[in-house]
Amino acid sequence: METSETAEYIQISCENSTYNAALCHRCGTKIFPAELLDAHLDRHQIKDLYLEGELKKLQFAMARMR
Repeated sequence: METSETAEYIQISCENSTYNAALCHRCGTKIFPAELLDAHLDRHQIKDLYLEGELKKLQFAMARMR
């Protein structure tokens, strides 16, 4: 399970305003508002679990072909 590490915060400037955003350590995406970083990391974890399941299916199919 992936743990939420210390988030790296950056500032985004737009039209004379400055916003604090979090930086995803996996893909480098700037997340604003920073509170959405946990949800973003959850999507990474869901994708990893999906790919792991697909890999197991492929390995099973390849083992049956031998």
